[in-house]
Amino acid sequence: MSKDSPAPGFRRRMYASPMQFVRDLYCALTKLGPVLSLSLKSGIAADFRERIMMVVTGVNRCRHCAYGHEFLAALAGVSKAEISRLLAQDLTGSPADQIPALLFAIHWAESDGRPDSAAKSALRARYGVKVARQIEAATLMIHVGNRLGNTFDYLLSRISGGRFGLLTSER
Repeated sequence: MSKDSPAPGFRRRMYASPMQFVRDLYCALTKLGPVLSLSLKSGIAADFRERIMMVVTGVNRCRHCAYGHEFLAALAGVSKAEISRLLAQDLTGSPADQIPALLFAIHWAESDGRPDSAAKSALRARYGVKVARQIEAATLMIHVGNRLGNTFDYLLSRISGGRFGLLTSER
C-alpha cells in the first residue's frame, strides 16, 4: 500500500484479489459435509466451535466477527475473560483437550489456509478424521468471514478517506 493511501494503517488480513476469495469458496464447497455438520448435533460442541472461531478471528483481526462470535461464545458458555484471551491467542484456561485444535486453527490462519502436512496429520491422529475435518471446516468458514469483513472495512476506509473502517490500533 502506498504511503499516501487513505488507509495507511490498515494491517488486517483481507482478500487482495478475487482469486483468493474464489479459492476459499471452492475449498468451502469441497468441504460441504463437514461445514453442514458444524450446525448439527453430530458436529463438534458449540463451545469448541466458538473457541476455534475466536482464535482465528484473533489472528485475522476482524471486528465484525469478533463482535458476533463473542456473543455466540458467551451463549455457548465461554467466559468473557477466556474470550479476551482467545482473541489474543492466549489459550490459558481453555479445555486441555481442545488446545491442540486451537493451536492448529491459529497455525492454519497464520499460514493463510496452508497448514503444513505434519500439523494436519497430528490433528487427524489426535481427533480422528471426522472431527479433524469439522475443525478444519470451522477454521475455513471463520477465515472466509474474517477476510470478507476486513475487505469491507478496507474499502470503507478507502472510500471515507480513513474516517471509517479502521480499528483504534490502526488510526
